[in-house]
Amino acid sequence: ICQHREMRLLGIFSLFCAASACSEQPKREAWAVVISIAEHANPKWNPNELVVTARSQDGAIGSKPVLRARLNCRIGETVHGYARGMSLTLDDGACVS
Repeated sequence: ICQHREMRLLGIFSLFCAASACSEQPKREAWAVVISIAEHANPKWNPNELVVTARSQDGAIGSKPVLRARLNCRIGETVHGYARGMSLTLDDGACVS
């Protein structure tokens, strides 16, 4: 009986941990450094786009497609965005002229 109770408590604890880990983390303002500007993963379908990837100081990473003709940043420049957990969303105007 005692072992069954421990297993049940462990199951409830595991469920609680899984539920809390999936809860949405708060959005925070972030500045990030452009670490890559590369061809789109499928240039056949998006030949006019480049993908800009940036990383914040705390390690959040994000990317966004930018039209080649409107690209206005270089690797090493700082851009603005918002981080949630380890995910970074770059501002609409980041790297765009």
